[in-house]
Amino acid sequence: MGNEIGPFPDRPPPRSDRPPATIANIEHLLNYAGIEVRYNEVSKRDEIVIPDKPGSRDNVDNVTLTYIISLAAEHHIPTGNVPGFVEAIANKNAYNPVRDWIRSRSWDGTDRLPDVYGTVVHAEGYPDSLKEVILRKWLRSVAAAATRSNFRSRGVLTLQGAQGAGKSSWIKALISDADLADRMIKLGHHMDPSNKDSLIGAIGFAITEIGELDSSFKKDIARLKGFLTDDTDRVRRPYDRRESSYPRRTVFAATVNEHQFLQDPTGNTRFWTIPVASLNWRHRIDMQQVFAQLAEEVEDGETWWLADDEERLLHELNSRHSTASPVAEQLAERVDIDRIGAKGLDAMSATEVLEWLGFPLTNPMAREAGAALRNLLGEPKKINGTMKWRVPVRADDGFSPPKQWGKPY
Repeated sequence: MGNEIGPFPDRPPPRSDRPPATIANIEHLLNYAGIEVRYNEVSKRDEIVIPDKPGSRDNVDNVTLTYIISLAAEHHIPTGNVPGFVEAIANKNAYNPVRDWIRSRSWDGTDRLPDVYGTVVHAEGYPDSLKEVILRKWLRSVAAAATRSNFRSRGVLTLQGAQGAGKSSWIKALISDADLADRMIKLGHHMDPSNKDSLIGAIGFAITEIGELDSSFKKDIARLKGFLTDDTDRVRRPYDRRESSYPRRTVFAATVNEHQFLQDPTGNTRFWTIPVASLNWRHRIDMQQVFAQLAEEVEDGETWWLADDEERLLHELNSRHSTASPVAEQLAERVDIDRIGAKGLDAMSATEVLEWLGFPLTNPMAREAGAALRNLLGEPKKINGTMKWRVPVRADDGFSPPKQWGKPY
């Protein structure tokens, strides 16, 4: 930092020696001090780099911003709007560290994907072809999330296998730049779709691993499925007055120990399950080159979602991991999932659903039906003193509930 800051772009008003608080003046001050301010599109956070001020990483955002406010005060600039101005300047300097890493070197033409496939040894009876398709398309989705503006995730890479197999370590090794991996991969995130902080905590990374996936399924599965495949995230940044929409930059992976963990037969193909026998996460594959290759494939129009025949095969294999009860399976077949939440639906209790599906009207079966309805439709509402769900019966089902079951709204 030199001794003279030079004239501010926006000069003091008449009869004042105080430079006005404007974006241009704050930007001039930052340039004078050698302070770099930029916006990270993945983390959705502003980053402030102050030369010769390493300090502690604890509370770094507030500390660095306080330093800028102090600097403004030293130069007689009113400080009330400084945080918002810093955010505006950072937004002009937006960057995506994952995209920059992927594009740091052009692909050299060597196909390293077979080496990546070799790091995942699948369980006996699982087809090599599907493993390779899932890995290629999911990794391609990571490249697409970093390089495309109109991205929507289509699948969650789900590694099922024994504890200690190295599932999380394998995910962490996908970015071979250790510092970037620490910042851009989140491991062991506990996903609670009913908790906004849990959702916001998942979207500031290039790859987020949902740990203990089976415990997340005990929450609102319908909301979880919708969140995982959203194309935008709504976040209110610290100095914003309202929420804003941001393109989704996160791709999800999941790990689970239990063999049978899939609870919702209507949406299980969102979970691209590979049962693993072992994983090599100590490989020395140049992952930057892998993603450079995949980014080229995205540019060439290659897709990151499964074709119909691939999805059918996945559905068949995922059924081996299903915990769905007969009630849940029948319910999935006879509801119109595209009309969930629509108006004009019939209200039905768990017992009434059992009667509709033709199951015995017993207390255990009613509890099973209630669990299946919660997984599929969310929480019930009390209607005429009874907890009921609005059930979107398929138009071709031929079912017409008795009037006493609850009129549509």
